[in-house]
Amino acid sequence: MLSDQYQLYPLKYTLLPIIGSLRWQIDNIKGPLILRGNWDLEFSGGVVAIPRGPETRYFAYMMGMRRNFVPRNSRVTPYFDWRAGLGQINAKGPLGVPYAQGQDLTFTLNLGSGVRYNFGPRYAVSVGLNWMHISNGNLSEHKYDPNQPDAWGFINYGINVYGPMFGFDAQLRKHPRSSVSR
Repeated sequence: MLSDQYQLYPLKYTLLPIIGSLRWQIDNIKGPLILRGNWDLEFSGGVVAIPRGPETRYFAYMMGMRRNFVPRNSRVTPYFDWRAGLGQINAKGPLGVPYAQGQDLTFTLNLGSGVRYNFGPRYAVSVGLNWMHISNGNLSEHKYDPNQPDAWGFINYGINVYGPMFGFDAQLRKHPRSSVSR
């Protein structure tokens, strides 16, 4: 994963995502010692500004899972999550920009890990590190020209970024969150 050719292209990206998520706790807290925790099912929508890169914006819908590690008698809850989904970017590859995205339809992967601090049963803040991949799985419209056998049309090189994530959590239901230790 670290030595793939997409990291060698000269085009660099910076993404500023705003991601809203709804999570449903799908099981109760259980497990031994440091593995004690529960699973959440999550649905997320993202609006991403691209201040550095040929494209300027990205929209995404993702679904995934989050594992909360819930220690006894602690307000701090470590977690990791992963999401996958579809997105729409204003691709500049078809306009002739080298190393830009090849088409507007994309797929996205998100992997992240961090900690959540629970102020009480309804509110918390979280901080973590997130990795995001955006590409179209090489589904760009290929136009084969027999006079140029190496030219395959619009190649999608993909975007890979990582960085910090900050969040605010609010529980929508009125009864206490069971991922807060009692």
